[in-house]
Amino acid sequence: MDSYYLTCRSLTYAQRVSRVLTAARIRNIIVRTPQRMSVEGCGYAIRVSPSSYADAMNALQSAALPPKKVYRMSAGGLFEEVRR
Repeated sequence: MDSYYLTCRSLTYAQRVSRVLTAARIRNIIVRTPQRMSVEGCGYAIRVSPSSYADAMNALQSAALPPKKVYRMSAGGLFEEVRR
C-alpha cells in the first residue's frame, strides 16, 4: 500500500502535526521513522494515505507546521523523497 511519510524533528513536533491533521479530519498515525529514510538516526514521522496527502500538506501549511521532509513509500516498500 502506498503511503506518505511526513518526517518531524521531534516527538513533540510530530504530536503537534498529528493534532492539526486530526482536527482537519485527516487520518494519520505517528510512527518511528523507518531506518531507510532516517540519515540522522531516530526520528518520528506522520503516515498519511495518498488520498489525504494534498489536504494534509494544506492543513500543515495553514498551521505553519511544515514537515522536515516528505517521503512516498510504494507497495514494494521503496522510499523516494517527494519534492514540495
